[in-house]
Amino acid sequence: MTSEKQMRQDPAYRCLQNLRGLVEKENVSAGIIAEVDKAMDLLKARMDFCEQQTTRPSQDLQQLMNSTLQHDWQKAHDQGQLDRIPSTMMMSGNLEVQFFRTLASLGNVKRVLELGLFTGCSALALAESLPEDGKVISCEIDPYNANLARSFLDKAAAGKKTPAQESMERLAQKKQQFDLIFLDADKPSYVQYYKMIFELGLLAPKGTILVDNALFFGDPYTKERFTGKVGDGITQFNEVVKDDNTVHKVLLPIRDGIMIIRRKEDVD
Repeated sequence: MTSEKQMRQDPAYRCLQNLRGLVEKENVSAGIIAEVDKAMDLLKARMDFCEQQTTRPSQDLQQLMNSTLQHDWQKAHDQGQLDRIPSTMMMSGNLEVQFFRTLASLGNVKRVLELGLFTGCSALALAESLPEDGKVISCEIDPYNANLARSFLDKAAAGKKTPAQESMERLAQKKQQFDLIFLDADKPSYVQYYKMIFELGLLAPKGTILVDNALFFGDPYTKERFTGKVGDGITQFNEVVKDDNTVHKVLLPIRDGIMIIRRKEDVD
């Protein structure tokens, strides 16, 4: 079931929460309060329904998700292995990764580059849809997360398709290109990563870029700055992509927003 924390990614839900608090303080009818509650319940029910209608994760993928949720992040932080305690909401949910798997299976995708690994959820999901000789290469700046993801992926059958970590620059030096690039790294650097993908020639001909959190808590369209400077990075990224006439893009309201980007000549 969708958590309250996940629901608060939607600014409409947050607005209804605020309204619910206001009507409790005012002398309003029970009918109005009931309608506010119904609206909130409907938003959550729609998200839950989409999850329920979606193919369930494989046993390996479910185990990785469970391990991420159950991991002792506080202990790692207390031992100085992490600068901050990450939110497990950084992990792609099943609805999202099944969407990625569908896209990967539609084309001749064999090589995937992931910018932002976290604990390996999306990497494993994509690997499960690739052919036996397919590969998912990941870039992750946090050594602790990278090592933890490796320990999770090594337990999965498709984990062998997710080899060692690399950097964008090293991959470019090796003249490597990718059919699919998934951008889910630190949000303030999205514009930099987007430009590097093309400048370094990492996107293969007819390749696709998937971008996570393109609606980041609603900040790009509400201008509330609910997430501060982090959301500013996403807002700037959306503007850069919108103004880029060399690409075809579509922004989908799946979870916290997924943008699909392809070269214009590959779509027109």
